[in-house]
Amino acid sequence: MPAPLFKRFAPPTLATAKQSSPPAATPKSKKKSKTTEVVAAPAEAQEDVVMEDVPAETPRSSKKSKKRKSEVIEEQDEKNEEVSKKHKAVFSKFEKASKLAEARKDQDETEDDIEQPEEELHDLKPMPQPAPVPEPEFAPTFSTLPSWLAQPIIVEAAKTTPFEELGTQPYYVKRLEKLGFTNALAVQTALLPMLHNGFEQHLGDICVSAKTGSGKTMAYLLPIIEALKDQAAPMLSAVVVVPSRQLVNQALQVAEELCAGTKIKVGTALGNIPLATEQKELVKLRAQYNPAKAKQLHAKASQQLETGFVERSGMLEDLMSMPRDHIPRYDSGVDILICTPGRLVEHIEHTTGFLLKSVRWLVIDEADQLLNQNFQGWASVLMNALYSDTPPEFMNAQERLRERENGSIWSVALPARRQLTKIVLSATMEKDLTKLGTLKLRRPKLVVVQGESVQDQPLQSEENVFELPSTLDEYAAPVNDGANKPLHLLHALLNYVFAGIKSFSNQESSDSDSADSDSSSEDESEAEGHVSIASHISRVLIFTKSTESASRLSHLLSELEPSFKKYMKTMTRASTADAARKLLKSFNTGDVKILIASDAASRGLDIPSITHVINYDMPTSITSYVHRVGRTARAGKPGQALTLFSKTEAAWFWKQIAAGDNVRRGDKKVIRMDWKERDVTGDGRKKVYRAALKQLEGAVKGSTDTAE
Repeated sequence: MPAPLFKRFAPPTLATAKQSSPPAATPKSKKKSKTTEVVAAPAEAQEDVVMEDVPAETPRSSKKSKKRKSEVIEEQDEKNEEVSKKHKAVFSKFEKASKLAEARKDQDETEDDIEQPEEELHDLKPMPQPAPVPEPEFAPTFSTLPSWLAQPIIVEAAKTTPFEELGTQPYYVKRLEKLGFTNALAVQTALLPMLHNGFEQHLGDICVSAKTGSGKTMAYLLPIIEALKDQAAPMLSAVVVVPSRQLVNQALQVAEELCAGTKIKVGTALGNIPLATEQKELVKLRAQYNPAKAKQLHAKASQQLETGFVERSGMLEDLMSMPRDHIPRYDSGVDILICTPGRLVEHIEHTTGFLLKSVRWLVIDEADQLLNQNFQGWASVLMNALYSDTPPEFMNAQERLRERENGSIWSVALPARRQLTKIVLSATMEKDLTKLGTLKLRRPKLVVVQGESVQDQPLQSEENVFELPSTLDEYAAPVNDGANKPLHLLHALLNYVFAGIKSFSNQESSDSDSADSDSSSEDESEAEGHVSIASHISRVLIFTKSTESASRLSHLLSELEPSFKKYMKTMTRASTADAARKLLKSFNTGDVKILIASDAASRGLDIPSITHVINYDMPTSITSYVHRVGRTARAGKPGQALTLFSKTEAAWFWKQIAAGDNVRRGDKKVIRMDWKERDVTGDGRKKVYRAALKQLEGAVKGSTDTAE
């Protein structure tokens, strides 16, 4: 039976399609055939492609295969309808959104045309926050200064206490009353209990920062003299070191007043007398019988003579003047030594038998100046002499016993070694730890005396802060370029210091004798109702920058105002100790009214009767200014200070001294005094001044010619 015809038209299966596929062509022909097939394929061909996945069947199942084709087409139509429905839904949503956007846009345009009030925003305010916590003030737990410097003992300057309540012995209470002292001042109230034996005694060193004129000298001398009053034999027990001869004389005067009626001996060591003279006064040489020791010393001396190395000005030299089997012994000639640092170093190094083994008090007054200048390295030399062991040949019986029994059970029964107390005083306490370290302070305490109006301000800063007396009034006057400065000084003396006296500077009769003119002028002034300078209560201390300037100013003032010549003196470094003491005594009693001094006298002069201080030459530092003006307004008395400044000195004076933070003067200020030039140079004073300058020039040239 022949094969059915429809088999020839049946769609080829997958296998037949692979067999009947044409041969592989080049990439170009293949790409081209694909595109042509996609574009030109009819619908029937698509159906054929769909049916290629269907396997070939027998003729009996041809009806089922057709039915499947229709089902497939229906399913595809259903899928297409579902896809089209989804697209329509998306498109409808897009149309709705676009319509809403257009409507919103139209609404916004209409709203922009109509002015509407601003809408209030709600729920946009910041949330309530807790109150900010204030930051605490920075209080460092550390300090660049040790605790004893950073936290001193503060004492009010106005505090006074009767001497009886401070443990002062009745004998000295009566003695002080005779001298005019009934109550102790602030620095004395603080120091006396710390230096007296008792519960309040401080077993250590004491530093004191107190303004000038506060009574520091008596504060340390009184307890020392009280403790030495019953001492049997002279023994160097206290050494007081001060920077100048004037201060030595001042401290000596106070010590002699307190030691009157006792056996205490006070000595001085200055550079104005030969060293050998002072050696005999400070150290007493005597002969002591000791054959064994004498034999050893003679053997040592013989050995030195053989070797050629012979000691000069030592014990072996004094041995030659001793009797047979005797050795030299050295005793102290004073109980209290007041000295300058340079001469003290000379005695330590060159005076045989001058030992500091028994010193119980070491007082360093005006410590800032002493530590800054450090004469001959005096601090190191002094500390070595205080703490070094006593040479064997100079030991006494007690020291030899202590050395022999050292370390044994009997050493506990021996008397304790001396207790050394250092007292460091200054108006401007030094805070340089390097300089203070040279003093080898032990358990120190700092006492600061300050006014009530000043807030508590411990020494925590590195810069020094100075406090002026509350009874001091400060003034300043300009002198332009300084060409007529002596005339400005004369104007201040006549109109402010010695107000009420008659000026005789414009008198033309200068050929007469000065003594006759002075007496006649005083008689005339008294007849006219004027006060003479002799009976005036004012006393003025004028400071210059050098000795030459002081001498020149003294000469000019004598020529400008002859009435001043009798009551005006000059004190400089060249003045001897005796001359300076007599001069200060005359100035204190009122025989001298005008004292012209260089900076050497600005430290430590304790003359309560000084009413005025004039800085003729500008001080070189704030410290120098404080010490200068501190010569007045002492011990609660009123005083005035005047500073003459030129144009070049004005800025420094007003910024650093008048308005600076380093000088504390309470509520007071420096008052500026402006004088008219005609008042200063009028009444013929300028003519007299020029004549005085020519006379001074001739005197200087004459002195130089004679010197040549």
